[in-house]
Parts: sequence; C-alpha cells; structure tokens
Amino acid sequence: MISKTIRIASLIVLVTVALSSAARAATCSNTSLSGTYGFLHDGTDSNGTPATAAVTQITFDSTTGTFTGETAASHEGVIVTTSLNGTYNVDSSCTGTGIPSGGSPFSIVVTSTGFLAVHPFSEGFAVKQGSATCTNATVTGSFGLQTTGVFLAGAPVTGWVAFIGKLELTVNSSGQGVIRGHIAGSEGDTALTFKPVTGSYSVAPDCTGTATITRKGKSTMNFSFVVVDCGKEMLAIETDTDTIASGTFVKDIDDRGESEATSVRREQEFAQIAKSRKFNEFLRAFPKITHRLSGGDSGVELSAEAVALQLVL
Repeated sequence: MISKTIRIASLIVLVTVALSSAARAATCSNTSLSGTYGFLHDGTDSNGTPATAAVTQITFDSTTGTFTGETAASHEGVIVTTSLNGTYNVDSSCTGTGIPSGGSPFSIVVTSTGFLAVHPFSEGFAVKQGSATCTNATVTGSFGLQTTGVFLAGAPVTGWVAFIGKLELTVNSSGQGVIRGHIAGSEGDTALTFKPVTGSYSVAPDCTGTATITRKGKSTMNFSFVVVDCGKEMLAIETDTDTIASGTFVKDIDDRGESEATSVRREQEFAQIAKSRKFNEFLRAFPKITHRLSGGDSGVELSAEAVALQLVL
C-alpha cells in the first residue's frame, strides 16, 4: 500500500510540474532565452549543396537583449573560428529575431530545451548548456555518435558521407579523455560496417572541446564540440580540411538515469511525503482521484488532474 501511495505522490508531483510548466510556456519574453547554449547549424548554397557546417557557443543576456558567441565552422571545407555579437528580441508568442552585428537577421523559435533558428540558406537548433563549467569527467559514459555531410576534393574520399557509432568515453589516471568503440557508415555508395575505433577528447572549463577518432584502416576524424544538457549531449562539427560535416554525441539512456543512492533517497523522500498530513489532506480534497486510483467505478467522471495521472500511469 505504501508503495502505491509513494507512486501516487510521485505522479501528482509530476503532474503539478507539468501543468505549471504548460502555464509558464504560454507566454515568452527575452528571459525565456537566457544563458549559454550550444547551437548546431548547417548551410547550403543557392543550389542546395551543403556549403557550411558550424557549431556555436552562444550566450544570451536577457537584461540587455544582447548575445555574444564563438563559432567553429567549415565554409566549403575551410575551417575557421569567428566571434559574434548582436541583439535579440523574443515575443510573447515565443518567436523572435536575432540581429548579428554586421550580419543579416535570423528568426528564432524558443523551445523547451533551447531554440530553433533559420537564416537564408542556413538553419539549426540549440540546446541549453546546463553546466556553468565542465571537465573531461562531465562527458564520461556511453554515447551514440551520428554525423552527416560531404567530403570535398582533397579529402580521403569525395561525396556524401554519414557515420553512426557507439562510443565509450572515459578518463584515464592522468585525467585525459579516452575514446573507444565502433563506427559504421557510408561514403558515397560504399557501405562501411562497424569497425573498432580509438581516440581522445579534451573538454575546456567553458564546456567547449575537441575530439579525435581514428577508424581502423581509415583516416582520422577531428571534431570541435560544445557540451550541452549537463553533459548528456555534444553538438559537433568535423574540423578536417575539405570536409563539411556535423553531428551529435548523445548519451545512452542507461547512462542518463540517476544513481542508485539518489533513487533510494528519492524513494525515502516520497515515503515522507506520503506520510505527511498535508499530502493526505491533498488526497482528501480530490475524492475523484482517490476513488479511481483505489479501484472505484471506472465510469466516475474524472477531473483534469486525474486524467493527467491516468495518462502517465
């Protein structure tokens, strides 16, 4: 019984958060886009051919309506690093406009995790950084890798490329980032089966970083990335000359969960909630919910809160 009550307590907390989040999402302002983000964006030429792959670490200051950032990009295979700054405005509809100094405006849609942006011949998405500072240990664990793009004349191969991989990122006794795993892919019309890879990575305190991956029997791939979502993802571009490729390192679901100690502590907290006078008063205030959850008549009219609970049960 206490286990079921704990579960009910957990679900009610989740529903309360969800409902309050929906209410907050109804209206946006500059404060809805504030802090530091990783921004992955690609561009094409007027014929639709990939021309640019870029990753930007961008910081928005909602009090001044300004942004600053640093971009690593491949422009037609030439790797460059540039700084940017400008102004922005977010409307109540959660859409907005950014105006880079000396550049053309870009359109913004604020999302629950960051924002989407589009510019003539270029578009992309951004995820909030989440962590104020990072180290190599921030991104340890199992990651899935996905990259797509083109290799130009001068690269080991020429044409469209795509790669996926399963990688393990660890930190050795010297504090260096180590990569091991397997990568498969396609280079033009040539399919590449999974092969072992090794490599290294380095994360700076500002949550930007670099990685090198060596495929067995193939050329080495180098990346620049921005760590986002508190280390659960890295947005990256390949930085080898004559390549235009971008992608993401995404942490495996099994590595995203909380630790056993945290799980035990959370269950203890819910047990305390379930025993509390305020929680039981809350349940008595919603007889429709308690009636349904205790096995009552399924035909009883349910409140909005109960419907939400049934959806997540």
